Amino acid sequence: MIEHQGIGAAGLCDGLGALGSVSARAIGKTTPGRARLSSLEMGLALRAGEFRMHYQPQLDCRSGRVIGAEALMRWNSSALGRWVSPADFIPLAERDGFIVELGDWSMAHVMRTLRAWQDAGCLPAGFKMAINLSARQLTSALPVRVACLLGETGIAPSLIELEITESYFSPDMAAMADIACQLRRLGLRLAIDDFGTGYSILAHLRHIPANTVKIDRGLTRKVLSVARDHIIMRNLIRMIRDLGMQSVCEGVETAEELAALREMGADAWQGFLSTPAVPAEEFIGFLALAPLKRAG
Repeated sequence: MIEHQGIGAAGLCDGLGALGSVSARAIGKTTPGRARLSSLEMGLALRAGEFRMHYQPQLDCRSGRVIGAEALMRWNSSALGRWVSPADFIPLAERDGFIVELGDWSMAHVMRTLRAWQDAGCLPAGFKMAINLSARQLTSALPVRVACLLGETGIAPSLIELEITESYFSPDMAAMADIACQLRRLGLRLAIDDFGTGYSILAHLRHIPANTVKIDRGLTRKVLSVARDHIIMRNLIRMIRDLGMQSVCEGVETAEELAALREMGADAWQGFLSTPAVPAEEFIGFLALAPLKRAG
């Protein structure tokens, strides 16, 4: 899901910021102190400004240009003196219900960041920002809250793509489809995330009005080593295209994987081959490499 803290419009397009990226190993490593974490501690940390949004670029498979990003939440805990893995704090926030407040902060923070980038002329034409949603956020109140945030920030709804992880889909498909349709009517894009993780149901593609299907890294990593997965991936990409949606392949780590995905006709990709998620100040450097035509 989530930084950029107090970056003004001036200087946003001047290249890389002063903050370095957190290493993928440091972010991804499961920490031993999970049991000591609580929603109270996370609440205090949120108010102390310890949560950050980092951004991983999404690139067009054909041109290689940056066409968007995924916003991902990070926590640098002052109490623990280290970065806390999302694999530790996200499940706890989900369990305790704090994920609703955390997710709301995430959406608001990312939208304000986008407004700052837009005012500075940093956003390339067609740019979209993917924001992860929790299952607990998928209620009838979500479209109302999103509309309020859009009104407060004044950004174009088309800049936002809300990601719904497929395993979060409610058994009540009609209610889920209604929420999705309300979000689409606001002008937002929708993505089905982690498709191919074992929860994949074709009914989701039939009933949810998504613009994008994000194919899970588990399939991406096997396209070169498992013949059956190669066939599945090729036909999955074709099906997504035939349904009028875009495919984004997650977890691309090698040039060989990218070449295979290009040959299969994938639309876009993200992964460590480009970069891990980086702070907003550093992500500006990727936007500086985008075509000169800017979003209005």
